[in-house]
Amino acid sequence: MSGAVITSGYNSSVIFHIAPLGAWLADPDRPYTPPSTPRDGTVHCLCAPEAVLAAAGRFHRETPGPLVALVIDESLLGAAVDRVPPASGSPLAGQPGARLTGIHGPVDRDAVTALLEIVRDEHGRASHLTPMPDRDGRPSTEGAPR
Repeated sequence: MSGAVITSGYNSSVIFHIAPLGAWLADPDRPYTPPSTPRDGTVHCLCAPEAVLAAAGRFHRETPGPLVALVIDESLLGAAVDRVPPASGSPLAGQPGARLTGIHGPVDRDAVTALLEIVRDEHGRASHLTPMPDRDGRPSTEGAPR
């Protein structure tokens, strides 16, 4: 699947969370807790790749460094999850599958089944998602010379 571009799709058991790659890698032995969780108790997620791209463009355009979408298998989470439709004025309101999803607690790392790189243009606009080699954000060493 290397090099594949993810542009659409909806799977009711999979949700996505946008994170700076450095934040995801910062404390690998603990559940992932983004900075917003202590403030409101929720890890904000989305239900479709299209919504990830819209949210990344709207809320993370100025975020420095690589951005990733954590692909989370909802059935593997220990915390409760809820879904609400975006407000009518939200830029996500017209996106297919757009539901504002909240995980009420930290993200169990075993629930993250993949990382998708959020590819941005020179202006910070999110253009597409592409699979990363592994969920730890490390380049693949498969096939590398020894």
